[in-house]
Amino acid sequence: MELDFAFVCDYAEITNKINALGIGFDTIFAQAVPVTHGSFHLVAQFRAEPTEVGEKRLTFSIIDADGKPIMKPAEASITIAPPAPGSYDIVARVSIAFGSVSFPRFGAYSLHADLGGQEVIRIPLRIAKSPQQR
Repeated sequence: MELDFAFVCDYAEITNKINALGIGFDTIFAQAVPVTHGSFHLVAQFRAEPTEVGEKRLTFSIIDADGKPIMKPAEASITIAPPAPGSYDIVARVSIAFGSVSFPRFGAYSLHADLGGQEVIRIPLRIAKSPQQR
């Protein structure tokens, strides 16, 4: 299974396509830390081969700059369905919501997704002081 793309956004839902709001941010601004961010989503699209049909488990985590998780990992499953008749491409999408995540300090973090123990997504995320406080 290959990753086509992944991004962070304010909200997303997946129907026959991905509907996303506030797509592609990489910084959360705060006046002070620790800060709790209400809600955001990580969205990913994978492309699979017919031999990969079945349910796959993804584990999502948020890691600080020291490589330590700041929350309990979240899990989601993704179903790789057989290709439609006359088609070879298999596309599978996943959206996972993160709610009330507490970031203990300013600095670098990253969102990770593992598939079968192998990292398939790593997206940088930064917690920074609000611009008016610089």
